[in-house]
Amino acid sequence: MTKQKVGIIGLGMVAQVVHLPVLRELGDHFEITALCDISPNLVEIVGARFPEARRYTDHQAMLRDENLDVVAVVNSDEYHADCAIDALAAGCHVLIEKPVCLTLSDLDRIKAARDASGRIAMVGYMRRYAGAYRSLLSNMPARDDIRHIAVRDIIGPNSYFLDQTEKVVSANDLTPAQLDERKARAAAQVAEALGSVGSAHVSAYRMLCGLGSHDLSALRGLVGSPKRVAGAIQKSSGVFVSALLDYGSFAATFEMGVDKVGDFDAYIEIFAGEKRHRLDYDTPFIRHLPTTLTTKSTVGETLDTVIGRPTYRDPYTSQWQAFHQAIESGSAVETSLEDAAEDLRLFAEIIAAFPD
Repeated sequence: MTKQKVGIIGLGMVAQVVHLPVLRELGDHFEITALCDISPNLVEIVGARFPEARRYTDHQAMLRDENLDVVAVVNSDEYHADCAIDALAAGCHVLIEKPVCLTLSDLDRIKAARDASGRIAMVGYMRRYAGAYRSLLSNMPARDDIRHIAVRDIIGPNSYFLDQTEKVVSANDLTPAQLDERKARAAAQVAEALGSVGSAHVSAYRMLCGLGSHDLSALRGLVGSPKRVAGAIQKSSGVFVSALLDYGSFAATFEMGVDKVGDFDAYIEIFAGEKRHRLDYDTPFIRHLPTTLTTKSTVGETLDTVIGRPTYRDPYTSQWQAFHQAIESGSAVETSLEDAAEDLRLFAEIIAAFPD
């Protein structure tokens, strides 16, 4: 087994709470050798927790100076494409946090860089690596038996979970010029993806690229992409989105939003005539909370309920293990760039279906 040397681009919340701890625990697979963020404050504080890793505020300098095998691109969405392309050009395999990027043209650029480099590019849809998800995927009902699918992801603020369990350092030292550049870059990319739309549509698109991408990617992993978006609506300035997805012989309902209740209400439920299969997720920011698969059926007067918990291993760990296996074997990854392109297309179709 080869230990892969890893550089991290982006040291924000998801890196601190998830990726860095997971990589440290997977020390037989990976070695964290370089950390990078444009925030000197994050580089200093997070870097102190990983003294073995060299520190950078310029990802291009990191790629030039380090002999890396893998780069994790976990910074802000609007910079994913450029950082991933640079890492691939430097000969690194890349794991890119979802969303892979905000536009299909940027995704095409990443694909071209991957193909030119011969390296692996994997998108971080960790829910598809959860043990209960893999169990459901292996035991899916026949397509003709599916009557309906319900997808829901309505959660409280991440701070509710994080403030009780973690100490997260924020990038509070970015300059006004850096903040303005980030805002302008994001606006230009969303405008390219959607055209000229109002602020609520922009907010809904960013919500779909963030929270909603987990759900819709997982749905697609189970039953593929829908034939069409039969209807969709946004409310609360784009923070809540509902959509009706037409699969031909059945429909899927999708609802997503963020409120102020400290709860994580996220599931996919498949109604398949004689059985119901429900996949329940908990917050990923408290690691090792189990994802469960509940199956219900009726025989005579008896309602049978079976709750499966295949593993306590968190999905991020399983995702990194799958990535390492793909690097070692040269096998294709399930959450590929091509797979992620389906999400960007679906997000735009949902926005286009809004009545206003």
